[in-house]
Amino acid sequence: MATCGEWIKKSACIGASLGGVAGFFYAAYIMATSPALGWTDVLDTMESVVVVIVCAVMISSLCIAIGWLAGLVLGIVASPLSSFTEKPGH
Repeated sequence: MATCGEWIKKSACIGASLGGVAGFFYAAYIMATSPALGWTDVLDTMESVVVVIVCAVMISSLCIAIGWLAGLVLGIVASPLSSFTEKPGH
């Protein structure tokens, strides 16, 4: 059985991973559908792609932090109660 610390660490890592992936795709979708970006010629398209990727990376970084915190809280709340009552030698 996993200890409390391992349980919380895994939960925080899962939350950070899910937050990063979801944040990247959400930001890319929001930025790509923005009417301010131009998709008419090659130069405008390249500029728009760079803007979308940069904004998606920035927002996904924020979502990684938020997902890590959410996973940390969920890991603390949902950690197995038996790990609190086990003796260190067992």
